[in-house]
Amino acid sequence: MGLKIKWNDDRVREATTAILLIGRDRLFHGLAADLVQASLADYRNNPEHYKLNKAALADSRELGPLRKPAHVAHYRSLLAAVDALLKKMERNKRQSNSLLELDNHLVSSLRNVR
Repeated sequence: MGLKIKWNDDRVREATTAILLIGRDRLFHGLAADLVQASLADYRNNPEHYKLNKAALADSRELGPLRKPAHVAHYRSLLAAVDALLKKMERNKRQSNSLLELDNHLVSSLRNVR
């Protein structure tokens, strides 16, 4: 029997929060290319480092260190897209069979956010 990751699983919320927090940091450093995929890769490659640093980061709803208008607009668009995706996953009661499938769904759904 395969691993089922339901829409309300903590791993979904952790992955989307990681996309936002790591993505915000990447935007601040000017690394906007493949933002969602790179953020998820950073999270999956070192989840313990992310969890240790998460407490020191500002809430994912805040703009944190972002000051450039283009970065602020990109981050706000990403926030809105993540919220919409989570609502859609809840409405459809979406399940994934693996973390890879979940990550692929998140990347494909959020890839074109600008």
